[in-house]
Amino acid sequence: VVLEIVGGVPHFYENEVGVLTNAPGFEWQLTNLNNYVNLHPGDASVQKLSGITLQPTGGNSGFLGIPGDATPPSRFVRAAFYRGTAPQRATGFDTVQQCFHLLNNFDVPIGIEHSQGDIPDIPSATQWTSAIDLTNRKIYYETAYNNSIRCIDLKAIDFSKVRYQSHPLDKIQEQPVEMVKIPR
Repeated sequence: VVLEIVGGVPHFYENEVGVLTNAPGFEWQLTNLNNYVNLHPGDASVQKLSGITLQPTGGNSGFLGIPGDATPPSRFVRAAFYRGTAPQRATGFDTVQQCFHLLNNFDVPIGIEHSQGDIPDIPSATQWTSAIDLTNRKIYYETAYNNSIRCIDLKAIDFSKVRYQSHPLDKIQEQPVEMVKIPR
């Protein structure tokens, strides 16, 4: 369900697409999807034009024309088509992994929303990405500084004994790198 408050008036929408971005309004986003009616999973078909044969130049050509910029409308279109073609997974964890494969396509990198050298302490880039396994009560997340997937198991927390706490998402803002050793 989507709730948008426009001019102080709440508007509720059933979100059959299952995606959302921050702007413009939800009804506009749904209308905009019609501009991409030609997109489909798989490959585009061979076409004839003025006596020549046009062929797809590679795999996944059915999505040729999907917008790739970082604006909310483009992210909405990509999210709708990626989600709509994602396979259903067997387990909660498999689904979480699928979510991160999809969601990583929507990261807004630090720096693109500001002039060069004018980056604030908390940029409006993607700070974190999360996926929640409601069945197993686990919250998974990764951050702009560490894309290792981390998990908070809510079943392992005794909320009657644990007081409210606040911790930074990253102890250090540095991507860990696993060195691969090649045997001789």
